[in-house]
Amino acid sequence: MATGGQRSTPSFFNFLKEGLLLPAQNPRLFAAVFAIIVASTSLLLLGHSLAVKPLLDEISIDTKALNSTDPRSPDFMHLIQEIQVDARDLMITSAVYVLVSLIIGWVIRIIVLFAAVATCSGELQHTFASLLGKAKAQLKGPILTLAFVCALEIAYLALVAAMAGLLFFLMIKRYLALLFVCALLVIVASIFAVYFSFVCSLSIVVAVAEPGCHGAGAVGRALRLMKGKGKLLQAVFFIFVTVVLAAAFWPVYTLAKTCAVTNMALGLLLGLLYTALMAAVQVFASCAMTAFYYECKGSTEALATEYIQVSTEEQINV
Repeated sequence: MATGGQRSTPSFFNFLKEGLLLPAQNPRLFAAVFAIIVASTSLLLLGHSLAVKPLLDEISIDTKALNSTDPRSPDFMHLIQEIQVDARDLMITSAVYVLVSLIIGWVIRIIVLFAAVATCSGELQHTFASLLGKAKAQLKGPILTLAFVCALEIAYLALVAAMAGLLFFLMIKRYLALLFVCALLVIVASIFAVYFSFVCSLSIVVAVAEPGCHGAGAVGRALRLMKGKGKLLQAVFFIFVTVVLAAAFWPVYTLAKTCAVTNMALGLLLGLLYTALMAAVQVFASCAMTAFYYECKGSTEALATEYIQVSTEEQINV
């Protein structure tokens, strides 16, 4: 609260600045969190290189060999059988890899948010071990919320995909009026997806910061926090910044893959650099989202207090 009964309004970019500076308030904790992100991501990339990529390479080699083999020869049937076996193994391995990646990603995301929420709320005494203890005790709500919003996002993407399929069908049949309406709906749905994705991310912060509020309740709470002047623009700008950062670091990954062919050591070094840069982006995004949550919460509480004060003054005057 500012002096003279006036509410201090944070600047448009304040939550991004807070997200950038937040790790400095507990550097040891965030250094450990950063190291965990880098280590887990590196292990997942290594697992992909050792388990998934060899199968992809084997299928690619067999497919090229199949194109140059006489269909009437015994080798042709042998190659088809090898491709079928490799494809089955690839499906199973990829499914396990995606599941493991999803679980690790969820756990890491929640740990980062617990660190950001604890630091933002003034709990600067936390070590990584004590943070894990706190996260373990309150893990159910964030996990349920994360699963709930993932289901919502999948359902929404399926809806947009169905609308795109309908648009394609109308384009073939040349129903111009319906095509125009459907195209507008697809555009609106695509734009709304940005807002919807941000609300889903904010609801996970709510589940971490407010124990007992999870699932649909956390999503509803996030929607209420998003009501306010400029909140939508802040959400769009946040997504824009994170996407630009990720895109800016992508050439490092491309260079790492290129160098790995001729110089494995340099390729691994660049790959580690890319992993570290993306880990920094993840920490920044989580901290900025947490700062945005507390900014919205503070604005909502200040408005409620102001409303109560005005109502009380009106009753006294009457």
